[in-house]
Amino acid sequence: MSDNRKRQILRGPAVPGGKLFWALMGGAALYTTCVLYIDAHGFPTRKLVEADAVMVTGAIMGLLLVFRTNSAYDRWWEARKLWGQLVNDIRNICIKAKSQSDLTTAEHDELAPLLTAFPYALKDHLRGLPRDSRHVSALNLNRLEAKHTPLNISKRISEIIFAWKNSGKIDGSDLVRFDPHMRSLMDTCGACERIQQSPIAGAFKALIWFGLIAYMLVLPWLLVPVVDKWALVLALVAALFVLGIELLAEEIEQPFGTGSNDLPLDTICATIAESVRIVLESPAVTDHAQTIETG
Repeated sequence: MSDNRKRQILRGPAVPGGKLFWALMGGAALYTTCVLYIDAHGFPTRKLVEADAVMVTGAIMGLLLVFRTNSAYDRWWEARKLWGQLVNDIRNICIKAKSQSDLTTAEHDELAPLLTAFPYALKDHLRGLPRDSRHVSALNLNRLEAKHTPLNISKRISEIIFAWKNSGKIDGSDLVRFDPHMRSLMDTCGACERIQQSPIAGAFKALIWFGLIAYMLVLPWLLVPVVDKWALVLALVAALFVLGIELLAEEIEQPFGTGSNDLPLDTICATIAESVRIVLESPAVTDHAQTIETG
């Protein structure tokens, strides 16, 4: 486990939204306090609303947030399954390459750095890092190839395996066994790009935020006549959940970032590199991984 991952586990899950969350919570507390003051000094003492109004508005807001959270989590979970499949496909390529008795250590060493580099390159690609990143430099890709690094690494992997077929190192049935895993590399890349480039509609998110703000503005006026000073506690509890859920949904709807609630892509990449090193027993993997981490 990497040092960064250990520190993240020790810190525990981060509050969604960070400073924005606490700023909104502070605003909710101040606003509710003002409502309490106005109610005590400027409003008649009789109840202006019934308690049922609180339940109705809460139920409406809850339905909106459930749909919002499910949409965001579906994107996060789909991305996690895609990266889990990537781990399996690269491991299977390694196992099948290792099982071919005609392949030499040199041929394993040619394939291993590419399999190690693919997840790192895909991670950088999804995060929008520069094309001349250290992963590109480690593989000596030219400028044209660096425009879509995962695509060209996958192309090189396919070229190596087809070269084995053409040279008689593997036969047609072996190639058929490699093929699903080779194709899956770009299937995974394309599916991740679809998630990244198809965000949830901005109009829908704007509507959710409009509903949240309206709910938090109206809620104290509904609570104060019913529960008096306890309205401050109840309003903050409500704000904790509705704001926390919405801010968390905003974080996980784009799961490829570097936040504590995003996918642990660095850890997954390191897991793949270790699997390639163990299966293919290739020192080239260790050298390449060190170049990436210190590059």
